[in-house]
Amino acid sequence: MRLSLDRFLLLLFLALTSANAIGLSCIKVASALVGRPSHLFDLFQTEICERGCQPTIPHWDLWTRNNSFVPAVRSLMKRMNVPHKEEALLKMGDDVATIIKDQCGPMLGGRHICSDPVTLADFGNCFKRYFFKASLKHIPILLPMASDAACKEQYQYLQGDELWDVTIPNNMREYASVCNQLESESESESMPRQEVEEEEMKHEDL
Repeated sequence: MRLSLDRFLLLLFLALTSANAIGLSCIKVASALVGRPSHLFDLFQTEICERGCQPTIPHWDLWTRNNSFVPAVRSLMKRMNVPHKEEALLKMGDDVATIIKDQCGPMLGGRHICSDPVTLADFGNCFKRYFFKASLKHIPILLPMASDAACKEQYQYLQGDELWDVTIPNNMREYASVCNQLESESESESMPRQEVEEEEMKHEDL
């Protein structure tokens, strides 16, 4: 699930800003990413679905946010030298995640995202559609991240194989190795709290 979100955030800005407002390097970044969605789709199937992982919407809160999104934001803020934007960008991610949960979650009908290729493709399309729509109001946060120098660094990285053949597959495997334990662990952690609350209620009744 960790899909190099700092690059995805930059892509969002490029997609929603006119070409006249950004430099040539930023346009090259957008071009370099045009052919990648199908590659990422294939990776998701291979590294997550075929490993037996059953991704669900709650996994964002249980694992992906803190293990993927937050580190990606901090890495981006450090590289772009805009640390004061971290809190706002984290809020943006939380806002967007809430909208995607509300809009795309019901379409699963209780199934997990890897249930079948059609479900995976439909959820992916829903995610992309609402990610861009929900992010529109947060565009001012992304403005400082689209300098020509920053885009040049991103473009050089995208041209190599490390991101696509090493980083993303490894991140997907990391998630896949724990994904089916996440909800059961969450339930077991909540049980003691529930028992304590029930015990407190008994004492109050006495």
